[in-house]
Amino acid sequence: MAVHLYRRHKLNCDGGHAQDSWAAAQPVRAWRLVSWRNGANRPWRARFLAQRVTPAHDWRERRLAPEVWLLCERDLGTTPRTKYYLVHLPATATLREVVQLAHQRWAIEQQYQELKDELGLDHFEGRSLPGWEYHVVLTALAYSFLQGERRQRPRTRLTLPQVRAVMQDVLTAHFFITHPNHLEWMLKLKDIDLRI
Repeated sequence: MAVHLYRRHKLNCDGGHAQDSWAAAQPVRAWRLVSWRNGANRPWRARFLAQRVTPAHDWRERRLAPEVWLLCERDLGTTPRTKYYLVHLPATATLREVVQLAHQRWAIEQQYQELKDELGLDHFEGRSLPGWEYHVVLTALAYSFLQGERRQRPRTRLTLPQVRAVMQDVLTAHFFITHPNHLEWMLKLKDIDLRI
């Protein structure tokens, strides 16, 4: 779906991709070379062009959306590929700030991947919404605890499996404290001679 963009004049074209035709019409000197870094990875570089625009995605409801930055990114390859972002920052933001915010998606994706791979966000097998919400909250608590430990003790960094083990012990103890009948039931099972 194309986003029709408006500036002082309409940035629309017959094909529906207003940003493509507008970016292609901009002079080469308008594109600025900016570098940024995602985490501890090597720095990236690309050419950027930013313009304040008003997205027209609410035009059917006759609502005027707030003005945002249209950020165009063109890589430095032999056949440059162009990406577009709508960035909600004030008009006083610098090009570097707009680029930095647009590329923070990488950090969010990394955090989501850690939540899934190491802390078990995707291991929920229940069938109820409250169970899912409980699982998500516990996973987020474990991740927050881990990040706090990383900030406080940079030299003795806990690994995600170590945090998972600590959180599992803490939450198991919490469960048995809040559900004493389950603990009694588990202790009765100890006396049963099971042949497995």
